[in-house]
Amino acid sequence: MKSFEQLTARVSWWMILVAICVIFTVVSWFWLSNTDDPRMMGIVSGLFSGLVLYVFGLITQVTVFNKLEQYRAMGVEALLENRHDKTYYGPLLSGARDTVKVMGASATRFIDDFMDADADNHVLLDRLHANKRLHVQLLVPTDDFMSPDAKNRYDAKLAQIDQLKAKFQGRFAIKRFSHEARHSFVMVDGAFVGGPVFDGDKSRHAPAVHVIADKPFATKYRDYFNESWDKSADG
Repeated sequence: MKSFEQLTARVSWWMILVAICVIFTVVSWFWLSNTDDPRMMGIVSGLFSGLVLYVFGLITQVTVFNKLEQYRAMGVEALLENRHDKTYYGPLLSGARDTVKVMGASATRFIDDFMDADADNHVLLDRLHANKRLHVQLLVPTDDFMSPDAKNRYDAKLAQIDQLKAKFQGRFAIKRFSHEARHSFVMVDGAFVGGPVFDGDKSRHAPAVHVIADKPFATKYRDYFNESWDKSADG
């Protein structure tokens, strides 16, 4: 058993700062209650009230910072009001190094936004040309588990999908799973951006979360994608 002198305790810096402020506040109050000098009373009362407000403000800030630190530890990079924010995905895809994994109800909007050679901007198509080690994998439901609207959009893209397969043989692939899409997300080198799929067209403007790679949230979705990919049939 350690002696009292050997015992240690971990104290946060903000607790030390709060303790110092409390001590100064108590001293200021004691001084204020025992002085008759009007000039000193004004100085000390201002110091006293300022310290009280500072202590409460510091405690509030620490609470907020601790909550933000919890999110940071989980790997949360950002919360998006709309997961189909094209401008947000662009910089992520332009820096893709190894893999881009996409799961969704049809993935046609993703192809339109980032892989359409006829569009003004086709950042992922450019990245595939520039980076010969980059692989793109798309996972979508089979026809039986697509909504009529999603199926129509997917059928309209079949020729373009075949062209991408032929152009980037082995580096662009699409597979189809035999159940409804529950998630819609994009993973760029493990970093996750996405959220759930709602019924109807509500998912188009659904919110999303961006989580950096190698954190539990992102790795679980990466494992889910890889397991689904292995079980799915070629599209």
